[in-house]
Amino acid sequence: MNKLIFIVSLLLAGCNLFAQNRELFKSEIETDKKPWTHLNFYNDPDNFQFAIVTDRNGGNRPGIFEDAVSKINILYPEFVLSVGDLINGYTKDTARIRYEWNEVNQVIDELKMPFFYLPGNHDITNQVMAKEWEKRYGKRYYDFIYKNTLFIILDSNDDDDYNLTREQTDFALETISRHPDVRWTFLLMHHPIWTYNTNGRFEELETALSDRKYTVLAGHTHHYTHEHRKDQNYYVLATTGGGSSLRGNYFGEFDHITWVTMTDAGPSLANLRLDGILPHDIANKETQLLAGALANNATFEHVLLCNQGDKFTDGTLYLYFENPGEKPMTIHLQFYHQHQLIIPEPITKVTLNPKGKRVVEIPFSSPAPIAYHEAEVIQIDWQMKYELPEYPNFQFSGRTNFEVTPTKTSFLTPQIPKFLNILTVSAVHPYDNLKTVFKNSHSKAPDTDVIGEIKIEESGDVGIQLMNDKGQSTSLESRTFEKINKLHKAVKVSDPEEGLKYSYYEGSWDKLPEFDQLKAISNGVTQDFWVSDYALREDHFGMVFTGTILVQEDGLYIFRSRSDDACKLYIHNELVVNQDKVKEDFKDVGAIALKKGFHPVTIHFMEVIGRERLRLYFKKTYDNQWEELEVQGRFYH
Repeated sequence: MNKLIFIVSLLLAGCNLFAQNRELFKSEIETDKKPWTHLNFYNDPDNFQFAIVTDRNGGNRPGIFEDAVSKINILYPEFVLSVGDLINGYTKDTARIRYEWNEVNQVIDELKMPFFYLPGNHDITNQVMAKEWEKRYGKRYYDFIYKNTLFIILDSNDDDDYNLTREQTDFALETISRHPDVRWTFLLMHHPIWTYNTNGRFEELETALSDRKYTVLAGHTHHYTHEHRKDQNYYVLATTGGGSSLRGNYFGEFDHITWVTMTDAGPSLANLRLDGILPHDIANKETQLLAGALANNATFEHVLLCNQGDKFTDGTLYLYFENPGEKPMTIHLQFYHQHQLIIPEPITKVTLNPKGKRVVEIPFSSPAPIAYHEAEVIQIDWQMKYELPEYPNFQFSGRTNFEVTPTKTSFLTPQIPKFLNILTVSAVHPYDNLKTVFKNSHSKAPDTDVIGEIKIEESGDVGIQLMNDKGQSTSLESRTFEKINKLHKAVKVSDPEEGLKYSYYEGSWDKLPEFDQLKAISNGVTQDFWVSDYALREDHFGMVFTGTILVQEDGLYIFRSRSDDACKLYIHNELVVNQDKVKEDFKDVGAIALKKGFHPVTIHFMEVIGRERLRLYFKKTYDNQWEELEVQGRFYH
C-alpha cells in the first residue's frame, strides 16, 4: 500500500511539473514526433546560481578584478560571495585604508546583484583596519539562509596564526545547531585553516557538520585545489587579480570566478576562467603531484664543474631530474647558440619513467681561456610535459640561465655544526657519477677520496669538492664543526606544575627589547603558546616566558623557532635560538647539550604588526622529524 501511494505521488508530481512546463512552453507543432528531447526544463524555483570571487590582492594586477565584475554582470548570478583580500591593507594609515576600500567598492558597486563581504588578512591586518571594517560592514563573521541553504561566513584572521577565536568557534557551532534541517551548508573563510593547527577548533566545526552535507571554500594561497575530505568537497580558490605566476590550470594558477549552481542533488561547481570555463576539479591532489614534479625539475638542480686554474677552458654541467609520480614525463632542452662557448649537443631529450631519476651530463668548452667574469651564460630553452589523455596539454616551459663558474655546493650534513663524541659528516647529493673529496683540517693524511661520509672526533673544519675523471671540480664547500665536551646538568625542581610563567609588556619596538628594564603590565601562567589568548591588544606587545623544560634523556637537542615577529630561546642563560631578524647574527635554529631532567628556560617574544605567532620545535641530535614543542607535558614552573 505504501509503495502504491509513493508511485501515485511521483506520477502526480510529474504531471504537475509537466503541466507547469506546458504553461511556460508553447509550440504549434502537433506531430507525434517532436524536434526536441523532452520538456523537463531546469527551472525549479528552489534551485539557484551564485558566483564567488577570490583574492584580488596580495600582489594586485590592475584590471583583472574589474574584468571579472563586468563578466559576472553578463552571467547574472543571484548573488556574489567573496573569500577575502579585496584591498592591499597592512597599514594603520586611516586615510589609506579608506582610499583602498573606496577604490574597490567603486568596482563592486557596478555589480547588478548583492555582494557579500568576507575579511582576508589584507582586509583586516590590525585593530585599526578591523574597526574600519566594522564601521563599514558591521560584522566580521555572520550567517544567512537563502532558499533553505545555510551560508556561514567566517573571519580566519580572528586569532594568532590564522585561526578562529573561541567566541567565533562557538558562534559557528551555535549557527550549525540552530539550523539542523537546511538542504546544504556552505562554510566560507579566507585561509584554508583545515590545513593549519587550529588547536582543535576547526575540527569541532567538522564534527558538528558531520551529520549533514556541506561544502568548504577558502582562498589565500593563490593556488586552486580541490580536496575530498570527510566525504565532502573542500576548495581553495586561485585568484581574481591577486599575485600569481599564472603557470596554468594544472598548477592551480589562473584568474577565475567560481560559478555554483545549487541543485536538488547538491551544489555543482564550475570555474570560469576569465578566458574560459574549467571543471570544479581542474586542479586536484593528482595534478598537484604531477605539477609539483614539473615545478621541482624546473628549478634545474645542478652542479657545474670546471677546470683547475684562474681562467675557464672546459667544464661539465650536470642536471639532475626526478619523477616521483606515476606518469611518464618528457623534458626537452635546447641550448642557445653562442660564439664564446662550444656545446657539442645543443638539443637533448630526456624521458623520465615513473619513479625515475636521471643525471644529464652536458660538456662544454671555450676555444681559448677566458676570465670567468667575462664568460657568457649558458642559456636553455626548455619544455616539460606529460602525454596524458585525461589531462591534455599538461606542460610547462621557460628559459633558464647558468653562470659559468664552479658551483658552490651545500651538500655537507649535518647543518648544525655541533656534536658529541664522534660525528659522521656526509655529503648528500644525487651525483653518484662524481667523486666526493673530503678535506679535514685535523687529518694528517692527504685529501680523502671517499663516497658518502667521514667521521670526526675533534672540533675543526670539514670541506668537500665534487670531481669528475676529467679533473674538473666544484668550488670548495667548508663548515666548522664544534665538539661539545660536557652536557648541561639538570636542576632540581620541587613540586613542579605544568605551564610557564609569563610577563606581558606593551611597546613599539623594531627589535626585541631588554625586557628586564621594562615594567610588566600583567603576569600569569600559560598552558600553551597561543599568545593572542594572553595579549591585551593585537599589535605591539611582547611576552617573557620562564620556567623549566623537561628533557627525557641525555643528548644534543636542536631547537627551531618559526615565530612572528621575533623570538629568543635561552636555556641555562645560553642563547640557543635567536630569531630576531634585525640582527646580523640572526639564526632560527640552534643546539645545546642537556642531561636528563629539568633545565631552566627563558623565552622572549615580540609582536609588531600582523598575525601573532609563537611556535617552537625541537628534535634530538640529527633526527629527521621536528616535533612541535607544546607547553603541556614539556614545560614546568
